[in-house]
Amino acid sequence: MCTKELKSLTCEKSSFLMRIYCHFRYTNSSMSKFLSLALLSLFLFPCALSSTEQPPTPDSSKNRICHLVQTGQAGLAIDLYKEYAKTKGRHDFETLSALAMTLLDTGARSGDKESQLLSIFGSGVANISASLDLLEAGIKSSTGEAQMASIQFLARVQDDRSDELLIKAMSSSFLPVRLEAAYQLSLRKHRASVGQIESLMYRFPPPLRFLFPQFFGLIGTADAIAILRKLMEDPYVNVRVEAILSAARFERDDLLPSLRTMLTHLNVAEQEAAAYAAGQLRDSKSLKKLKRLLKSSEDSVQIAAAAALLKLGDRQATELLLEKAKELNFFAIGALKGVKEAADLLAALCGHPSLPVRCNAAIALLHLRDPRCIGTLQEILILDTRDLGFHPVLSLGRSLLAWKVVASTQEHQKKGIDLQAVSLALREELLKLTIELPEREFLHLAETIFKSRQTDLVPLLVQLLANRGSDPCLNMLKQKARELGAPLIRGYANLELYRLQLEGPYSQYLKNWILRGQGEEMIRFKPSVSIELSLEQGFPKSDFELTPEDHSRLFISASEALADRHDSEAIDLLLELIHSGNAKNRYVLAGLLLRALQ
Repeated sequence: MCTKELKSLTCEKSSFLMRIYCHFRYTNSSMSKFLSLALLSLFLFPCALSSTEQPPTPDSSKNRICHLVQTGQAGLAIDLYKEYAKTKGRHDFETLSALAMTLLDTGARSGDKESQLLSIFGSGVANISASLDLLEAGIKSSTGEAQMASIQFLARVQDDRSDELLIKAMSSSFLPVRLEAAYQLSLRKHRASVGQIESLMYRFPPPLRFLFPQFFGLIGTADAIAILRKLMEDPYVNVRVEAILSAARFERDDLLPSLRTMLTHLNVAEQEAAAYAAGQLRDSKSLKKLKRLLKSSEDSVQIAAAAALLKLGDRQATELLLEKAKELNFFAIGALKGVKEAADLLAALCGHPSLPVRCNAAIALLHLRDPRCIGTLQEILILDTRDLGFHPVLSLGRSLLAWKVVASTQEHQKKGIDLQAVSLALREELLKLTIELPEREFLHLAETIFKSRQTDLVPLLVQLLANRGSDPCLNMLKQKARELGAPLIRGYANLELYRLQLEGPYSQYLKNWILRGQGEEMIRFKPSVSIELSLEQGFPKSDFELTPEDHSRLFISASEALADRHDSEAIDLLLELIHSGNAKNRYVLAGLLLRALQ
């Protein structure tokens, strides 16, 4: 009874407690003395008896939640957070951020390769500076894939620490990682880039130094150009050729005097590359030498010189290109992609019995925005039983490009040739160009692709329809958003319409689609063009990318679109997915949660 009385007294004012204390202090009974001491302790320590009944502090809840995540109990951590948020009556963004960062950190530092990649991808999706710690863990990973993925996302961050991590990646034990880090440092024109890249170059065997001129041309500082000029005089012809091409690509007109002298060199590859450079740099002083090269015994030199003369305004060179194209020279056909006078010839070649001739002619005709390429273009874009793949072929001087058509792509994949990634990159580049065609032909091609159910082109196609934005394009998207029997097409159409903020049930559809698939492993990655291929001129430019597969891409894109609303509904959905969904999806979802909290 006395304990209950003491607990009730803790709610009274201190002045009242002092009056009671004074009353009992000066009585003689032992009970009175005991009560006086008890009341004095309540006055001095008012929370002593009730401390065990206080709600947990924010720090203690956050620490316990993070501990549960670290021990692999993410579900219990979210349950605890929900109880904590319920007592507060709102979401605690600080605690949610700690939960998501702990989950990403746990995956990034795990020994599992897949978990590392997913965590790195999740930190990139989050797009916050705090994720640099996770990317640093990726750079320190023992797997090349994790290091390459980290560099991909470091490229999006521009600060001193990201520069330091890229320099650290230059000492990787994986060659492609070093080359990718060198490329990113070159893009930033970092003050240490020239020294780092030059040091790496001299560790290579001399014939392989042709990989490096592009870096020095991209940096463009005085010391970088001095090295590039030196490489133009390298003993190995492939190094000299790449140095010439790099000077042309990056418009180094300060190297024109050296380039002009190479037009008269005996080496065929150097002559071709120098002719290309003269055209790219619009060097009118090289006109006479270029006209002499039109009489060269090598077709590639003649074609390169003719293409350069066209850029300098000499239309007489058109006849030579047309003549070579009629002889079915693939390099000449490719060089006609900027020549309007060649449209009729290219259209005629699109009907040639030879498939490689048709394909190269259609690609050149597409660059001229001529709709007569549509028939052959469908053969390139839409897969059929032939399973066509496409491989770039470069001339001796590496300035001219043609495409080799290969049947049975899957068989070549088994032999270790990655035709799938290169072919898809070409198809996507060509599909982007179709947006410049007249609308009727563009819509016809889009409908044909949709009917073929070729899902690898669907994400890009719906974006092109949305970008074109005309009523017929939007009506096609709305039709595909309701179409039965094609869930992936329907999903992407709903996503694009939701992004356009049009009225309709698009938001609810995306939520339902995400929740239906939450138990599956949705985050998977598709192959990308290798670093070796991306360094070659003429291959579709594709730095290393951690690119999700079609279903994964839709799952992530839909989740990103909802997360970008930054509201409680989106946060609740992401928490539910982390709690009840497939455990392998959690790392990317954690990154999306951080994105939703911004």
